[in-house]
Amino acid sequence: MKNPLRFVIEAIAERNPMYLSHHPACKYYDHHTFTLYDQQLCMGCFVVYPVGFVSLLTISLFWIFRPDSVIFHPETHHLHIIGMSFASPMIANKIIFKQSRKRMRILMKACLGVGLGIMVFPLLSRPSDRLFTLAVLLLFLIPYIGYKGVTALDDCKGCPEKEDFPNCSGFEFKKE
Repeated sequence: MKNPLRFVIEAIAERNPMYLSHHPACKYYDHHTFTLYDQQLCMGCFVVYPVGFVSLLTISLFWIFRPDSVIFHPETHHLHIIGMSFASPMIANKIIFKQSRKRMRILMKACLGVGLGIMVFPLLSRPSDRLFTLAVLLLFLIPYIGYKGVTALDDCKGCPEKEDFPNCSGFEFKKE
């Protein structure tokens, strides 16, 4: 039997590789991707989102079956602080080191996913705090996404095709 994950990744890659990695396939951007089944996958999309979803699902299931557990007693803002603390290593690393090894980046993105799962949990479990939680999430995510947008071309430094971005050869996906 064929590996179902491999089957899905290969089918998506055949249809449109941009669904797997929306980054240029070049040496200037290779630290944003990892290889799985001979396909380049975006670390953010294929690490942060799945880990965040699994974290949120795990916390939610635990809450459903063990609502009296001590881990659900902290105030909502404490959950936000705990969630942000999971993201802080990645933010500190970006500020201090700018770049790190691929495995470390994957680990930090997984921590970000866990943190986001914890921060989103009050949206499901605490109706009276939903607006507050949404505001905290937006105050956390908007600067992060803005930073990513402002610094997107920084990775192109030294590339002879920088002026052609996003119409550079890194976005020419060849089907075999």
